[in-house]
Amino acid sequence: MNSCLSSSRWLGPGFCILLFVSSCSIIPNSDSTRQTWQEHQLKAQEIVNWHIKGKLGFKSSNQGGSANIDWLQREEQYQISMSGPFAAGRATIKGDKRIAHMQRGKQHYSDTPQGLALQLTGLSLPVNDLVWWAKGIPSPHQALINNLNLTPNGVATKFEQNGWQLIFSRYQVTSQGNLPRKIIGQRGQQSFTLVISSWRFPSN
Repeated sequence: MNSCLSSSRWLGPGFCILLFVSSCSIIPNSDSTRQTWQEHQLKAQEIVNWHIKGKLGFKSSNQGGSANIDWLQREEQYQISMSGPFAAGRATIKGDKRIAHMQRGKQHYSDTPQGLALQLTGLSLPVNDLVWWAKGIPSPHQALINNLNLTPNGVATKFEQNGWQLIFSRYQVTSQGNLPRKIIGQRGQQSFTLVISSWRFPSN
């Protein structure tokens, strides 16, 4: 079994994030930069209530589009509203990491989060991983990351995880730390771009 996966079972996802850095990837940065990156990950991992607004664009081998996105995350529960061309007006998805429900016009659908994303966009978008990627950190539910690049102040500009090549930019200093406002992901002929216009942190 992968060492990160077995360690996370006993020591929790926070420790496994550190293992991603120390054991599963090569980081061409100084010790101080790596230490700052580890601290940044742990701080970002603690952000469990957040609200972002922005735009989501996507492209697959046979489909493409964009939409305004309003994403409210409260621990494992989320509500994602999208409006624009590909959403055909407005679509709202509510759920957790296991099951999601979508209302699109008068129609209602239930599936896994990734299944509904595929139905809506034609893109096999890993919603459960995107919860973490939106904050510029790896998902602790995946085994490892590769090709990690860091800025001198210890935030990621890119890494690869779960088959996706990810690029992070336009970092903004918020009350909860330094967070990206643009995330680009590519996996084969599939790609997405999430541009965040605002970060908010509801307390309850």
